[in-house]
Amino acid sequence: GFPDVFITFTCNPTWPEITRELSKKNLKPQDRPDLVSKVFKIKFDELMKDLTKKHVLGKVLAYMYTIEFQKRGLPHAHILIFLHPASKYPTPSDIDKIISAEIPNPQTEQELYSLVKKHMMHGPCGKSRTSSPCMGTGRCSKFFPKKFIEETIVDKDGYPVYRRSSNTHTVEKNGITLDNRDVVPYNKRLLLKYQAHINMEWCNQTTSIKYLFKYIHKGYDRITASVVKTRNQSENDPVVLDEIQQYLDCRYVSPSEACWRIYSYKIHGRKPAVERMFFHLVGENTIYFNDHDRMENILEKPSVTESMFTSWLQANEAYPSARKLTYGQFVTNFTYSKKKKCWTPRKRGFKIGRLIWVPPTTGELFYLRMMLTVVKGPTSYEAIRKVRDTQYFTFRDACFAMGFLGDDKEYIGAIREAHGWGPGYFLRKLFVILLLVGTMNRPCHVFRKTIQWLSDGIL
Repeated sequence: GFPDVFITFTCNPTWPEITRELSKKNLKPQDRPDLVSKVFKIKFDELMKDLTKKHVLGKVLAYMYTIEFQKRGLPHAHILIFLHPASKYPTPSDIDKIISAEIPNPQTEQELYSLVKKHMMHGPCGKSRTSSPCMGTGRCSKFFPKKFIEETIVDKDGYPVYRRSSNTHTVEKNGITLDNRDVVPYNKRLLLKYQAHINMEWCNQTTSIKYLFKYIHKGYDRITASVVKTRNQSENDPVVLDEIQQYLDCRYVSPSEACWRIYSYKIHGRKPAVERMFFHLVGENTIYFNDHDRMENILEKPSVTESMFTSWLQANEAYPSARKLTYGQFVTNFTYSKKKKCWTPRKRGFKIGRLIWVPPTTGELFYLRMMLTVVKGPTSYEAIRKVRDTQYFTFRDACFAMGFLGDDKEYIGAIREAHGWGPGYFLRKLFVILLLVGTMNRPCHVFRKTIQWLSDGIL
């Protein structure tokens, strides 16, 4: 399923645990990146405990997170939460129970009001302050200020539009009055406890999932640096400029990130773990060897024909319980030993399996993958190609017998699956390759069925 909640948790350099130590030697947060990293790690671990152990938002089935570092050094975390079906928030009224985008009443919620004013107000920007960093293109890159709206709704693309009533509660920031249109969505309980910028967004639709996963793994910060050789020279000496040699495209590592990695803190985390399930055609398994190994010695090894996939076929014959599972489901009840190249019943832990993606242009390998999504307990390649007591010679014929290939469904399905993780330009390239291969029966039909995905990213 799709994630339900997206949380961004940013370090607060004015946390008492930080300022108390800094004040002893009259230091600033940037002077002690080690202290900042340690305190944020403690706070982050407590937040994950609240979410996954204490279930402050509901029972959590899965999560994933990444830690990033701003150019100025402060760490922040992006967290995706997958909730149990009984704990989801499917309606706008349910969303209001965990997310607010309004300024609280300063009379009845004085502490919360102060925290929202300090940590959860965007800007000022827009016409009030055109010099704001978010106004690089003449308008706010975060689309603030938002519009007033009296009820939370979910738009046609699956994005929530939070309630921002036009009440009289306002805050003043840098001499400019801000209202509900400038509030960054937050959770009251978490904001009160952690007293930092902690943005919470609801997400439960296909159009938002890809953006979130790209955002959570968007990569390292980069910086362009120049290296200049200094030497004594007179004003008349010629100066040779080589712009290609002069600049370097480098990865930027802030002091806080350096400390984080020195302490061996995790940068990424997820639960449950995901096992990549490899498969191959007969005799086409991947073989690893050292560059100095003799080829005849490699081929003489008994294990040269064994792989994760062939071991699965053998396990289906050895364990009756295995015959009730597809290849992708197999890892939930069994574990694979790369050293011994065999599957054994799982004794502890939990994993989910994911069949590696292959494009339709791979031919029989692509059709093998299609069969592996439904076939349970085969003990041989022939068993995978057997449909309703009829033995087929190719996986493509077996897919036809299963009804997978009618009306170019395999190509529509391939583009649909790639849309879950690939950007629009990749999908368009895939469609062009399919056209060049010439295996689609009705390309126009495939185009009409996938136009909403192929046009992704085109303004």
